[in-house]
Amino acid sequence: MKRVIISLMTIAMVTTIMGVGIYAAFYDTETSSQNTFTAGTLNLNLTDASDDGTESETATWVFNAIVPGDSGGGARLTISNTGSIDGYLDLSNITVTNAENYDVNTDEAEATDDADTSDATGGGEMGANLLVQIWIDTDNDGTVDVDGFGNLLEESIYPAAAIGLADPGVTGVLDSISASYDLDELLNNGVSTYIALLYDLPSSTDNGVQGDSATLAFTVELDQSAD
Repeated sequence: MKRVIISLMTIAMVTTIMGVGIYAAFYDTETSSQNTFTAGTLNLNLTDASDDGTESETATWVFNAIVPGDSGGGARLTISNTGSIDGYLDLSNITVTNAENYDVNTDEAEATDDADTSDATGGGEMGANLLVQIWIDTDNDGTVDVDGFGNLLEESIYPAAAIGLADPGVTGVLDSISASYDLDELLNNGVSTYIALLYDLPSSTDNGVQGDSATLAFTVELDQSAD
C-alpha cells in the first residue's frame, strides 16, 4: 500500500511540473504594418534672370555688339535640385554654332579679312576668336573667387584646370570647348548652385568677325551617383 501511495505522489508531482510548462507567463504582441518602399526623385530646374517658369532656359548669356577689346559677362544660370535625393551635376551635348550673318550692303568691311562670308561654307569666326571662362559660381557673385592667400575656391568647367579649380583670367577659345564634362558636382536636394560665364574678344581680332555670332548650347544632367 505504501508503494502505491508513493507512486501516486510521484505521478502527481510529474503532472504538476508538466503543467508549469504548459501554462506560460504573461506576454504581449504588437503588429508592424503599412511598410512601404518609395523611390526617391531627381528633379532639375534651370532658371536665370529671364526665368519664364519652365524647367529649361534659353538666352541666359546674350552679349550684343561686341567689338575687339570688349570683355564682360558674369550672368548666372541657376541650377536647383528640387527632388528628394542628392545628385551629381554633369554637362553634356555641348555645341557651338557659328553664323556669318553677312549683309553685302553693310558688311563690306568684313569681306576684306574674310574670304568666305557664306553661312553654308564660311560659318562665321566668332567662336574661333572669342575667349570664355565657365565655372561653378558657388556664391553667385559673377566673379571667380580666391581667398586671402591666393587659393582657388570654385570648380572650373572650361577651360578644364589641372587641379579642377577656376583661375581668374584663365580663358579658352569658345570653339574648343569639349562636348561634355563629368563634373560630378554634388548638389544636395533642396539646394541650388550656379554656372557663370565671362567672355573676352581680344583687341587683335580683325574685321573677319564683324557681324558674326556664336551660339552655345548644353544640357545639364543630374545623376544619382558620381561617374
